[in-house]
Amino acid sequence: MMKLLLTLLLLATVESNTRRTLKGKKKSKALKGKKGVCVVGCTPYVNPDAYDEGILKWQALVEDMASQCDVMIHTGDTKAGAAVCNKNLMTGPIHTMVEAAQKHGTMVLYAPGDNELNDCHRDGSRVPPRPADFYKAADARQFLIDDLGVSRDTDLTGAYAVDSHMKSGIIPGTSDSYSCDFDKYAEFDNFAVATLEVMGSQWYLADQSGSSRYPNQDSVDPLADRLGMYLNAKDCALEWITMSANKASKAGLSAVFFNMQAHFWTHDRYGSIMSYLPSDGIGEYYNTTNLARMTEELTGEAIEHPFQPLYDHLTATAFAHPDIMFYVVHADSHVWVDQRMNSYTSNIGDDIITHHNLMILQVEGDSRALTMFAKLTVDPDDFNPVTAHQVWSKSAYDVIPVGHAFYKYS
Repeated sequence: MMKLLLTLLLLATVESNTRRTLKGKKKSKALKGKKGVCVVGCTPYVNPDAYDEGILKWQALVEDMASQCDVMIHTGDTKAGAAVCNKNLMTGPIHTMVEAAQKHGTMVLYAPGDNELNDCHRDGSRVPPRPADFYKAADARQFLIDDLGVSRDTDLTGAYAVDSHMKSGIIPGTSDSYSCDFDKYAEFDNFAVATLEVMGSQWYLADQSGSSRYPNQDSVDPLADRLGMYLNAKDCALEWITMSANKASKAGLSAVFFNMQAHFWTHDRYGSIMSYLPSDGIGEYYNTTNLARMTEELTGEAIEHPFQPLYDHLTATAFAHPDIMFYVVHADSHVWVDQRMNSYTSNIGDDIITHHNLMILQVEGDSRALTMFAKLTVDPDDFNPVTAHQVWSKSAYDVIPVGHAFYKYS
């Protein structure tokens, strides 16, 4: 109980700066959110130059989303993990979303995925290596920021003002200031959406240098370099979660949707979400070295489970704001999940952990994602104000190759 109280005290006292576009600017257009939020992730995974292999499905899907929703969000992984880190593969799908959104007056937001960041090492660490635009996560991250313009205080279309995150201080173990460029927040009539830099592959810390397939990762993109990226993204995310929840509470909103890429949780044998994803939770293919030992050698502090702080902080945030329905919307594992976090925890007595107001929504990925998207709507008059459902796009389904499958490009 004492640990929970200390966490809640931290939530209440977090301070940071927020950048806003000045009122009266042309770009301060407003959306009420009545049409809802459309979310995709881990898609399109197609060759943009092969018109008979799925790219036209992506264009049809995006047009469908843009016409149906007030805001479209891509939660990362625009290309397959095995596909080359090529500029067009990485950001081309997002530019397609922006073009469709500009025609329909829709907002666009983006949260980065590990396939276009952490996994870029694979092109250089395989034997033999292959040409790519990026081999290091830091270089790929800077490209995403510059190419998509995420540092602006607007959505990606440039039409709508959003809140951005400027965190004070220095990243631990470095001389670098915090960079929370992907953290965005936008309010609608009854809900808010926020984006976070939380990716799979253990949030920048997955290491494959002991594998036979990618034996040179630690020389191509060393863990020592990626550790600072993890600490930056983690500290930014935890603070932005707190700030977003506080803003939504002050505004009297019914729901907050946190959007990111990583599957950060694990479940028991009955399918109940009970805890964070452990460091070995995605298999030896991604973790062929001892992460705790390596991080302790670098900093003196062992980081055994990168996602534990996130899981605990989301739980505490939901407890601190029982009148808000929180949805953590993410991709990563390519299968639809709509389920409550902390499924078997009790809210009776002193050991209360959470009210039933923290949900996980994992969107489809890979083949199915090219013809489906998640849509969330909010009715503040309902006891459970959020409806989340999977929309099948017939227009995308009917594009050749007809059906829910396509030729995955890697």
